[in-house]
Amino acid sequence: MSRRKHTGRRQPSSSRVPPALLTGESLRQARDGYANAAAFLGEDSPLFSAGTFLRSGITRNTELLTAAYRESWLAKRIIDMPAEDMTRKWYSLSTAMADEDLRDLKRLEARHSVRQEITNAIRWARLYGGSIAVMVVRDGPGDLSTPLDPDTLAPGCFHGLLVLDRAMGVSPSLELVTDLDDPDFGEPAFYETDLEGENGAFRHERIHHSRVLKFTGRELPRLEAQAESYWGASELEHIWDELQKRSATSANIAQLVFQANITTLKVSDFGDILASGTDRQKQDILSAVRQENRLRTSFGLQIMGRDDQMETHPYSFSGLGDIYESFMMDMAGAAEIPATKLFGRSPQGFNANGLSDLKNYAEMISGLQERMLRPALERLLPVMAVSCWGFRPDDLDIVFEPIIAPTPEEQAALMDKLSASVIEAFKAGLISRRDAIEELKARGEPYGCWGRLVVSD
Repeated sequence: MSRRKHTGRRQPSSSRVPPALLTGESLRQARDGYANAAAFLGEDSPLFSAGTFLRSGITRNTELLTAAYRESWLAKRIIDMPAEDMTRKWYSLSTAMADEDLRDLKRLEARHSVRQEITNAIRWARLYGGSIAVMVVRDGPGDLSTPLDPDTLAPGCFHGLLVLDRAMGVSPSLELVTDLDDPDFGEPAFYETDLEGENGAFRHERIHHSRVLKFTGRELPRLEAQAESYWGASELEHIWDELQKRSATSANIAQLVFQANITTLKVSDFGDILASGTDRQKQDILSAVRQENRLRTSFGLQIMGRDDQMETHPYSFSGLGDIYESFMMDMAGAAEIPATKLFGRSPQGFNANGLSDLKNYAEMISGLQERMLRPALERLLPVMAVSCWGFRPDDLDIVFEPIIAPTPEEQAALMDKLSASVIEAFKAGLISRRDAIEELKARGEPYGCWGRLVVSD
């Protein structure tokens, strides 16, 4: 009895897999989706199958990003607007500290422009893909390469933030944080850069991650983040094509204003010269056309030969507004900013008020605050608290103020919605009066409702 040699890989059974599917060519053709070979639809369409996606890689081209930010008002608004909205209403602290103590903390913030520095750090992270804000702290060792020890901090230790962006050459180390209890687990352990010292001289600094507030741009998959030295991608990278389309469309529409017609110039023997003439003849005639086109203006004269003829075909501007509108909508969608806010225009359409778009934008900003702003403040506030009060309270809970305040009508409807189930439970005797008040305060705190309710004895 013969035995078939075992190759270590299970062979497909001919009764289960059709022979035609065992070849690579057949596997390539066995794809899901609609296709019509006769109509060249699906994979058989040359226009469809030729499309693909390519990496632009502009995140590493800091000169191009800087030029776009400085020269394009639209690129600047896309970078600046979310960063400024994230910090416009700033934050409040839910704590047992006295109001006067909280005002002292706010004064410390204002003295060192903390809000503005963090806004700038977020701004440059969105533009270049990453930035850091180094906490300038006077502690025991005084060495930036050593971990920041909270026990060595004393009142007056905090001296502000130093913002450094990726374009300045900040280089995360290949050494990663391996402590599972560290919030920066899996992130670079050090950041190396050159800082300007006395007399304009630069000195190389190795900064420990515990002294750094890190901000990244658009999040990337892990392998891509490693390739980008654990930074993110620029916010301009994924909208670059749409930005180019909108800029080109705007420039072409503006050009049509100066020459609102299509001009054709009939030149005798033009085709013969291009087909069989010498290189010198071709260059001469093309140079003459360029010179004539340069001299011709909307109110000037056109010089032509005796046998030449010129015709103008007036250009119709109808439809350009709709085309430009479409590019604006695509641009706003790619940037995740409502067109009413990005382009500063009023809402359009039947009963349009733009509130739904602004609410979606507010939710996006809230998500960015949780991802970028909260981790930074949770690391910064304890240091500032010690510098201001001499100790770190355990109940410093950060609350972000909503960027869109509800109308009085919306506020009243929200209060009714939040309180209805609690009041019904209290009336049914399921909860006590104290529990009902505490529940109402907890529900209303994020929305500024029921904050003054007091539990009486």
